[in-house]
Amino acid sequence: MSDDGVAVHLPESRGERKKMREKRTRRGMSNSTVTGVDLSGGTSLATLLSPGGEVADRFSFPMSEEGYALFSGKVPKDARIAFEATLMAYPFARTLRDLGYTDITVAHPKELAWIVKSKKKNDRADSLKIAKLHLAGLLPESHLLGREEQIERDLLIQRVKLGLEMGRMKSSVLSYLTREGVIQSLPEASDNFSAARRLAIRSLKFDDDRDVVLRTMVDRLEFMEGQCEPLEERIRSNARENKYVRIIMSIPGVDYYLASLYASYIGDPHRFPSFDHVASFLGIIPVSKDSADVRRRGRMSKDGPSTARWTLGIMVDTVKRRNPAIKQYYDSAKKRKGRAGYARVLTMKKLARMIHHMLVTEQNWRWQDEELTEEKLSRLDREEEEEEEEGGDSA
Repeated sequence: MSDDGVAVHLPESRGERKKMREKRTRRGMSNSTVTGVDLSGGTSLATLLSPGGEVADRFSFPMSEEGYALFSGKVPKDARIAFEATLMAYPFARTLRDLGYTDITVAHPKELAWIVKSKKKNDRADSLKIAKLHLAGLLPESHLLGREEQIERDLLIQRVKLGLEMGRMKSSVLSYLTREGVIQSLPEASDNFSAARRLAIRSLKFDDDRDVVLRTMVDRLEFMEGQCEPLEERIRSNARENKYVRIIMSIPGVDYYLASLYASYIGDPHRFPSFDHVASFLGIIPVSKDSADVRRRGRMSKDGPSTARWTLGIMVDTVKRRNPAIKQYYDSAKKRKGRAGYARVLTMKKLARMIHHMLVTEQNWRWQDEELTEEKLSRLDREEEEEEEEGGDSA
């Protein structure tokens, strides 16, 4: 899975599997037409199946207004439509809703590939497979972000990417200064890019083209830092209105940025039937290799969005430095398993479980520092007032 908002939740308990079978049975008894669509950036292909499973129609249509008009004319509004989760799934799903279609299912590409492995690979075959699986109620479903959710996620992802680029640029500057033998001349500071050190870096003179190289590197760094400001302003604004972000911020060491990033992937916690589905979505469950009576558990699956796991890992590293209970759990797991990496994954899963409980019950962190939580939330709200005042002054 990628970070584009596509997530699959598969039933794992016996009760959930029973409910899924009942849902599939009801779908199988439906008298509605089923339409499988193989999406493409240029021309897509749709296959319509009758309630009995026969191919009623098959046609290609361009991904344009004319193509959507053709689709609308051939596919009934009560049809059950299914297609694979790709980047084109977002605009296509929005267009279908605008056209009046309501029964829309998005198939998870990885799970779908496992089911329909075949040497025959073409648009005609793919759309038919999707339609047949959907008719039988066997299509592994995905979750597409809503429009507002997608925009909020984009803001956060851009900020993550800028942070990584700034980190690489800072390393490049320090490496360059070290190679040229001038880094020792900079003032001592805990922050390699404190105001004093930045001024000293700007003041360095080589009297040759190295001045141009260093200046362009520092200019690029400061340009990227400037790009962070509008992103952070919007992220803060969204965080103030998100009750789940404010709950996660009750964890000491977790600010609005980390809380927003994690909450953007979880969304409404009630959409997950159980925590096992959350763990599967995040990719923090072990890979299973079962055979007969032998059960094997391998490395972390990493099937979920990597940015969500990265965020959870940062939170674990922060929390275990501040919370004795979490630190004790990590140390115990490390001693028991003999591997720090494995203990970290177990701690990530434990923290994710605790956060899931917090979000579902809308309760703050059980070990929260109430004064610290109030201070963080007050600072977040106060920044909004300052931004409004600055906006008024500039006007």
